[in-house]
Amino acid sequence: MEDIVRATGVSRYGLYGTFGNKRELFEAALEQYAEGMGKQAFLRLLEPDTSLERIRKIFDDRVADMCCSEENSDKGCLFIHTAMQMAPQDEELRDVLQRFMQRMSKAFAVGLEAAQKNGDARADLDVQSAGEMLTSTMFGLAVLGRTGFSRETLDRIVDNTMESLKP
Repeated sequence: MEDIVRATGVSRYGLYGTFGNKRELFEAALEQYAEGMGKQAFLRLLEPDTSLERIRKIFDDRVADMCCSEENSDKGCLFIHTAMQMAPQDEELRDVLQRFMQRMSKAFAVGLEAAQKNGDARADLDVQSAGEMLTSTMFGLAVLGRTGFSRETLDRIVDNTMESLKP
C-alpha cells in the first residue's frame, strides 16, 4: 500500500475511502488491466466485416507489447501472474479471470464467425473451440514472452495458429 501511496501521491485514507480495502483495490486494478489489454481491438471483432487479418493484428499488437526486449524486460502479465500465484487458492479471483477469458473467447468466436461468413475462415471451423484456442494461445504467448522467447518464435506460433483457421 505504501508503494501505491508514494507512486500516486494519494493518501492511504483516500485510497481506502475510494476502494474500501486492499482486495477491492486489487480487483479494480485487475479490471483496469483488462481494459488496457486492447478492449477496443476486441470490440472490433464484433463487427460484421471481421477478417482473419483483424484477428492477426490483435496478436501482433499483443506480441509486440509482451516481448521481452531490453526496454520491456520488466513487463509481465497481471492476469498470468494472478492466475498462477493467487487464483489456485482464491475462488473469487479464479472466477474473475475465467469470466474475462470467456469474454475474450466469445469475442474471438464472434469474429471468427464473421470471417467464416466472409469466406476468410474455414467453413467447417468450430468457432467456439477456435475462440478458446485463440484465447489460450494469447495467454500462452504471454508466458513465453515473459520467459524470454524471441519475437520470431512468438510470430511463428501466431503464423501457425492463424494458418489453421484459413480455408
